Amino acid sequence: MFDTDPTLAKISGLVHGFTDREGGVSTGCYATLNMASKWGDDTDAVAENRRRVAARAGFGIDRLRTAQQVHGTAVVRATGLVRDATADALWCRREDAVVVGVLTADCVPILLADRDGNVAAAIHSGWRGSAANIAGAVVATLVREGIPAARLVATIGPCIELEAFEVGPEVAAAFDPAFVRDQSPRPHVDLVACVRHQLAAAGIDPRAIAKVGACTHADLTRYYSFRRDGAGIGQMLAFVGFT
Repeated sequence: MFDTDPTLAKISGLVHGFTDREGGVSTGCYATLNMASKWGDDTDAVAENRRRVAARAGFGIDRLRTAQQVHGTAVVRATGLVRDATADALWCRREDAVVVGVLTADCVPILLADRDGNVAAAIHSGWRGSAANIAGAVVATLVREGIPAARLVATIGPCIELEAFEVGPEVAAAFDPAFVRDQSPRPHVDLVACVRHQLAAAGIDPRAIAKVGACTHADLTRYYSFRRDGAGIGQMLAFVGFT
């Protein structure tokens, strides 16, 4: 149903996870644990899927906060969300008593929390967000809120990885060459290495940056993948917050 990170799991009162596609009620191309109705799934099925994840993780589904994702760099505190708000990163404090989440189906999901259990953040870092360093922007936001970057823990979830992420030259040009592998017929970009570098450059100890899950494109039975299957599929949820 979802992957967790051992370091984040040690933080008192924190709940988190990266869902896969197993253990839900959706059918057809959405089978089974689709977490969003964006691409046509039944809204009641999605609601039940979300309820199951929340129950397993230990929080009330009414506490989950998400926003409309637009592949931008907006970072919003969950308590400041308004109807139809757009943001690709949400954060919260312990006293907010909410869980923030982002939806993915190849893009890189990143969860952050500080070791003292004061703040948490969920980041949607697609190729545009990665090229624009949304991960670094979130760390900078938390630092401005008084959280030292050295106290942060980061976990990268299931996403499309280097072997599968073939791109055109215009996308490759948006990245540091260190994260681009030239091969025929087109280059490949290593989004995982890119966001790792950005998190470390923002001040997070590289030893506190973990990766859980596998390549979404490579595993049909476990993950949804937009690149592999197109828009008529489900999405996964990366969530983190405080009960």
